[in-house]
Amino acid sequence: MIANFSKRIKSGFLILLLIMPLISFCRIDKHDIVITNVNIVDVKTGKILKNKTIAIDNNRITAIYDKEIISSDSTIVINGKGKYLIPGLWDMHAHYKWSHVDLDPLLIANGITGVREMWGNMPAFVYIPIRTQQQKLLSPDVYLSGDLLDGNPPSFPAGCLVITTPNEAIDAVQSQIDKKVDFIKVYSSLSEDCFMAIAKEAKKKNITFAGHIPNGVSIYKAIEAGMVSSEHLYGFLNACSSVDTSNQALISTFSEKRFDSLCSVLAKSGMWLCPTLTVNRAMEYLNDTTFTNDNRMAYLPGYVIDIWNQKINPYTKTEIDNFAISAKTRYLFELNLIGKMNKNGVKFLAGTDFPNPYVFPGFSLHDELSLMVKGGMQTLDALKTATINPAIFMNKENDFGSVEVGKIASLLLLNMNPLENIENTKTIETVIIRGKVYNRKALDLMLVQSKSNGR
Repeated sequence: MIANFSKRIKSGFLILLLIMPLISFCRIDKHDIVITNVNIVDVKTGKILKNKTIAIDNNRITAIYDKEIISSDSTIVINGKGKYLIPGLWDMHAHYKWSHVDLDPLLIANGITGVREMWGNMPAFVYIPIRTQQQKLLSPDVYLSGDLLDGNPPSFPAGCLVITTPNEAIDAVQSQIDKKVDFIKVYSSLSEDCFMAIAKEAKKKNITFAGHIPNGVSIYKAIEAGMVSSEHLYGFLNACSSVDTSNQALISTFSEKRFDSLCSVLAKSGMWLCPTLTVNRAMEYLNDTTFTNDNRMAYLPGYVIDIWNQKINPYTKTEIDNFAISAKTRYLFELNLIGKMNKNGVKFLAGTDFPNPYVFPGFSLHDELSLMVKGGMQTLDALKTATINPAIFMNKENDFGSVEVGKIASLLLLNMNPLENIENTKTIETVIIRGKVYNRKALDLMLVQSKSNGR
């Protein structure tokens, strides 16, 4: 009898062992969204984390499972089999408020889930129509500057705070803080003493400043002053050359020794470079109809094209040709330095400077990444410039930049591996922005509506 009882105990224990995995597998996990069997691109290491299940609740990633789970009936389930998940992309040099109501769809459809606004208070002549049918459209996250802080004469007749004395510089910094900007934007015509006064006051008030290295300030001075990012590669080539008279002279006197020294200083400093290769390229191809007849113009509202024409029309064809020939030489020379700079530890951010002429909101960030790779940057490093690097730069690593538990769920589901070819960032199947899902059909509809709203 005791033997039979012992057998029944053993038999029951064996059955329990057999069914425990089934009990575990059949547990129903209640999540708002799950992405199943997806390959996560770890942008920090370059590794592919295969066949993971991502759980999203509210607007954040709450769990990453090593196996598929059983979800509740209310869960949105996205099949990620054979696809690749990356963080949402950031365009770190944008003039977003110029026309954001109309351009939001182009940004979201291209996977741009965040922008750094480089001029928050726009000039009065910029016309932004009200599109009531788009008022509920989700917009990217914005890291915001305010007025341009510029010297006299200012680079633009409107929309600048003109600063001529250090005291005015101090007041200007406070005025931007009062507007609750994330950082201060400095511009090309500032004198060195006013620039340094801005730097000193910004440090005192614990706010960063970025933008154009002024014409009268060396990049070394800007680094020393604590400028956190320099745009368009301004000042870089000048510091690597012995003269500063023309593009051709800068190139002909370029010094590898000066180049290596500057890269070393930049690598150890807190300054990032946002080269905006797309806008640099656009300025150099204004006389190329193959370039200027881009079919992506069909997505832009007419008033944006009008602004482009206003910028270009005052110049004759000969003037444009001469400018393009000179500028193209410099652009190609600087492009070929990108890989060497990156290898030497210079820190990069991806930005486009949209909507300047022939810089297409959303689309052109993918061009920017491709140009970085063309310039010699490794594919992973190029991808970092629009994902983890912006998060580090903005001190927002707890929210953005990688696919990890706790991060805000702004994500791209790609059909192809972006580490194999950077062009694969364009193979977007789904965009998730702050926990809201836009599948390919919804993204295509955004593009169709943008096209119908165009000229």
